[in-house]
Amino acid sequence: MDSYVPATNTVSFGAAVFRFSWIYVLAAIAVVVIAFLLEAFLHIDMSKNSFLGVLPLMTAGSGTGKYYATRTGTKPRGGKAWLIALVGLVISLAFNLAVVLGFVALTDSWQELGSLGSFRLRGEEQWLVPLVLGGLFLLFVALTRLFLWMGANPVVKKMRKDATNAF
Repeated sequence: MDSYVPATNTVSFGAAVFRFSWIYVLAAIAVVVIAFLLEAFLHIDMSKNSFLGVLPLMTAGSGTGKYYATRTGTKPRGGKAWLIALVGLVISLAFNLAVVLGFVALTDSWQELGSLGSFRLRGEEQWLVPLVLGGLFLLFVALTRLFLWMGANPVVKKMRKDATNAF
């Protein structure tokens, strides 16, 4: 339990979501720049690395968890942690959608975006699409919650160690 670690401040929900949002945006930009530089100078094909999409989410989640733990002395818990994870994921999805639509608008490739609708399941397989998308959404909410914990846990452990060494 983290109950014996004194909480010095509180972190509002809005402050945590704001922290998550700007860390996510900066990490997403950094990932794109680094991937571009690796492809341009080292000729590494980054299009086959599916983990790159998770890096900004992991960075934002762990950074927000660290911020929360540093300010409060505890890990984000319960409904507040899940709500931060849910809203943070929704914000990251909105950011990604805005980037994709901005890129499509800049390159004037609206016809290619329309061709994505040509992938259609017929008959009995149609029910799979919302089920798979819903499952992926829940998985990424759980991952974001895990990343919050990963950021907060080392901070709380260090605070515990420092508190026991002080006596």
